[in-house]
Amino acid sequence: MTRYLRYVIENKEPLRIGDDSTSQQGQTSTLRHIPGSAIRGFVVNALAGKPGFEVVKGCLFSNGTRFLNAYLIFGERELIPSPQGFYENKKECEKKEIQNMFIDSNIPAGFKDASLGRYSYLEDNCIHYFDVKTGSDMKIKIHEKEKNLFRNEYILPGYRFVGYIAVEEEELGRCIKSVFRDQIILGNGRSAGMGKCLVETCDYCERIPYEEYQVKEPLLGECYMMLLSHTVMRNKEGEYCGLDLDVLEKQMDVKHLEVKNCAASTVEIKGFNRIWGGKIPSVPMYEQGSVFHLSYKGEFTVERISKLMNRGIGVRRNEGFGRVVILRDYEKIRYKQRGDEGRPNPIPGKSWKDNDVRQNTVSGKRQEDGDVLKTVARAYYRKQIEKAMNQYVVDNPLKRENIASSQLGTIESFSTSYRYNPDEGVSSIRRHFEHAEEKEQKHNTQKERYSIKSFSNMVLVSSRKLETFIL
Repeated sequence: MTRYLRYVIENKEPLRIGDDSTSQQGQTSTLRHIPGSAIRGFVVNALAGKPGFEVVKGCLFSNGTRFLNAYLIFGERELIPSPQGFYENKKECEKKEIQNMFIDSNIPAGFKDASLGRYSYLEDNCIHYFDVKTGSDMKIKIHEKEKNLFRNEYILPGYRFVGYIAVEEEELGRCIKSVFRDQIILGNGRSAGMGKCLVETCDYCERIPYEEYQVKEPLLGECYMMLLSHTVMRNKEGEYCGLDLDVLEKQMDVKHLEVKNCAASTVEIKGFNRIWGGKIPSVPMYEQGSVFHLSYKGEFTVERISKLMNRGIGVRRNEGFGRVVILRDYEKIRYKQRGDEGRPNPIPGKSWKDNDVRQNTVSGKRQEDGDVLKTVARAYYRKQIEKAMNQYVVDNPLKRENIASSQLGTIESFSTSYRYNPDEGVSSIRRHFEHAEEKEQKHNTQKERYSIKSFSNMVLVSSRKLETFIL
């Protein structure tokens, strides 16, 4: 029998769990949720050093044990990833009407994807949505020659998350529950004080997660399937295929299953195997929040719906992938409304503004390293100087018509060759002019317009002005 351990944690320190699918060079993004793989890694590390680990190890990594993603909780209301398939105009209002693509897929001109934050809950015909605020810190790659700067994003402190762990073995459930006490540490940047979370509760619950969205009667002919986590299935050849309708048809116990319409996006899921010491192959998956309008012949019973929501679909269900919820009347959703300014965790007795002050104060305690600030300042002033120099060159008298293009090209070649050694560059230019003037005088060249002497005076005077400007 499957039982669910329900836990609620609050990140007392900034929380960063890297999102490889959106991170770019010099910028590491963070997930806005706590993935099941991170919870599983914490549990495995906590249990590995205890007696009896080898006994429960097999169950811990089987699909019978499922570590679900942890999402935001607003008061006592558990939020889910925001659904897809809605569009809106640019007009702003408290409760805004949005266009549901499952009613009309022809999007009017000027409409865009509806902004629904990262989390939401569905109530009647309205989506109440929330978001997660993030900060970032700046670091230097000190072991590299160039010592480049890079930024790491993190979730600000003070957010509460609720998660579930499905267990089928009583002994394993007891072991897992024993490690969710007081404080746990998750994510990256632990040496910098990140990832500390307070465990508020950890107890068994008597219901399937997000059961409040489950329909209470059989569905005839059609339904909506929304993904609560990233999902992908394998076909009979073992290849990733998005949704395998043949397998899904058997799980639903219906006939002639088809995807009538969908609002979906994909994401590349990556990972790292510590035993092998390398990255695991990336997997393309449908992103959480994707919605599929399914049509079929037959009756999709409540029992089958409950089983599908409990077991999930697709691969890597042990890590929390493949969670779904079956909805009806999804096309009736027509409005969106921001939930309490998007801040799910106010301090009792304090206003939202006061809560902002608290979080800014907490994150403000993380002072930037002195070397980082020096590097940033140096880069800033270098850019300012380069900008001023470029502007000076544009307005420089060297651009006047009394200088030949070939003469100007010679000086530009010196500037390019010695751009990283300006002192040597100035000396080379001086030597060039000395030699050119001697050559000109030797041949008695009389040129008022293009004389080397006038060109030399103009360049050297300009260089002295530029040195004075920089200093």
